[in-house]
Amino acid sequence: MAPLYLIRHARVRIVKDANPWPLSDVGQSEADILAQQSFWREVETVFSSPELKARQTVEPAARRWSIPLETVDCLREVRRPSWIPDYENTIKGFFSTPEISIKGMEPATKAAERITRCIKGVVATHPGKMLAIASHGLVCALFIARLENRWPTVAEWQAIPFAGVAMVDTTTWHLLKN
Repeated sequence: MAPLYLIRHARVRIVKDANPWPLSDVGQSEADILAQQSFWREVETVFSSPELKARQTVEPAARRWSIPLETVDCLREVRRPSWIPDYENTIKGFFSTPEISIKGMEPATKAAERITRCIKGVVATHPGKMLAIASHGLVCALFIARLENRWPTVAEWQAIPFAGVAMVDTTTWHLLKN
C-alpha cells in the first residue's frame, strides 16, 4: 500500500476581490512547520492545485526534501464567481443541496466528481509511488466524504485544519488518518 498524503493549504491573507490570495505570515509559519514533518521522507512527488495558496503551502517541503512539485489544474478549489459574502451560509447550501449551483459556485456533485476523478487519476499514473497532494478545504472535505459514500457537513469542513494532513490508503481508498 502506498499512502496518499492529502494536505489543506495553510492560512491566507484574504484580500476582497483579489486573486490569488497569498499565505499570511501565520500561514507561512504553518507551511514551514509542515515542511519539517518526517512523512516527507517517503514522498516521491508533490502535486498541487494551481492556486498560489496551495503551492506556497508545499513549496518549503518540496525544497527542503528535494521533492518534485507539479501543478495539476483539476486540484483547484471549487469554482466560484469571486468574493462571496456570508461564505459559511453559502457553504451550508453547497453541502445541503449538492446538485444545485449556489451563488454561481460549481455544484458540489460536479466538484466531487471532478476532484475524485482527478486525485484517483494522479495516483493511477504514479502506481506504487508515495504522493502528496496540496489542495483546499472544500476539496479535501468533498474527497474524504466521497470515500465514505456520503456528503460532508459544514462542521467537518471547518474541522479540517489549515496545513492539515490526512492519509489515504490508495489500495482500498479508505481514510487512514485525519
